[in-house]
Amino acid sequence: MAVKEGTKIRALREATGLLQTFGFNGFSFQHVADLLGIRKPSLYDHFASKEELGEEMVKDYHQRFLRWAESVQEREPRERIQALFDLFRDFSSDSGKLCPMSAMIADYHSVSKNTRKLLRKMFSSQEAWVVECVAEGQKKKIFRRDLPARELAQAVMSAGLGAQLIARVTEDAEALPRAREQILRNLED
Repeated sequence: MAVKEGTKIRALREATGLLQTFGFNGFSFQHVADLLGIRKPSLYDHFASKEELGEEMVKDYHQRFLRWAESVQEREPRERIQALFDLFRDFSSDSGKLCPMSAMIADYHSVSKNTRKLLRKMFSSQEAWVVECVAEGQKKKIFRRDLPARELAQAVMSAGLGAQLIARVTEDAEALPRAREQILRNLED
């Protein structure tokens, strides 16, 4: 017998979908309540405010990213970078959604200081993962060594995050594989 998913988890999932589609300022508690088929005040049993809900979304996506990163850790550096772009493409293929981090960062200046702190922590974590991939690729002489790993990693992150926006505005999820191939050519030794 399947266990019924709790309201808090369902609210987090539905809110994340709204975030990825409309941005943090593009939805309300009422939107989440309507998707769940509950009254808005019921959400306050789980989240003190929309800001707290936002913080929980950032924490949740950060944990999901860390689990995903662990799942691809045994792959070669080039394949891990490919997988990152494939992850972004999966979001984009789902009705032009952005990864939750990108969607929340778009509203960076209108969220609380604590949410910004969590976003910086999550971004730093993703960036460190990419730096590690690039550094390993440099050590194995797969990736170019004329630039520091961090600089190349920032190019990877910029390409991935930017390609998500291009895919959204052009309604072409294939912008991600094209960006992936371009950045991999630029990384090659």
